[in-house]
Amino acid sequence: MNRIKNIIFDLGGVLLDLDVDRCMDRLEEVGLREVRQWMTGTNEKGFFKEYECGTLTTDQFRDRICKEVGRELPGEEIDQIWNAMLKDIPDYKFELLLKLQENYKLYLLSNTNDLHWEHCADKFVYKGMQMLGCFTRVFLSYQMHLAKPDAEIFRTVLKEAGIKAEETLFVDDSKDNCQAASLLGIKVFHYVPGDNLEIQLQNFISK
Repeated sequence: MNRIKNIIFDLGGVLLDLDVDRCMDRLEEVGLREVRQWMTGTNEKGFFKEYECGTLTTDQFRDRICKEVGRELPGEEIDQIWNAMLKDIPDYKFELLLKLQENYKLYLLSNTNDLHWEHCADKFVYKGMQMLGCFTRVFLSYQMHLAKPDAEIFRTVLKEAGIKAEETLFVDDSKDNCQAASLLGIKVFHYVPGDNLEIQLQNFISK
């Protein structure tokens, strides 16, 4: 068995705590009745997926929200509602990243969008340290124009990072994403939000 040299982390649901229902409830309150057919909490659909793949700009996304609700909404209100699902990164996960970077190359691979990333990037500060520096590379779906679980996004990460699938562990809260990565020979750990990531991950790695 090849030793793990690289760990690719998902962001939302793994490092960053989410409250997707809060966002969906608020979108329904302003009139977006079909929100639950587009938002799943892991891999989005419809124009939500277009936004996280970067084929819709933020302005186009806001316009589409207004079109779907049938009235104009202030851009600031849309942004606040959209970001309502984003909570915080627990301190212990920052400590985990600091420990892991001593022995592994760490990468971040997230299905995300411009508004969410702008909001989340500010959360990567711990004890005065810029924690994005823990990652050798950060891969974001809206910049790559690809999204999990498409196999191509994993191939692109492996190629651009110059790493081997068999030496890489992928941590995600979506079974579909884990299965897609596994089919390419990447080792996978399906994390269940709410579990202690440090304990679960260390137990998995030590097997």
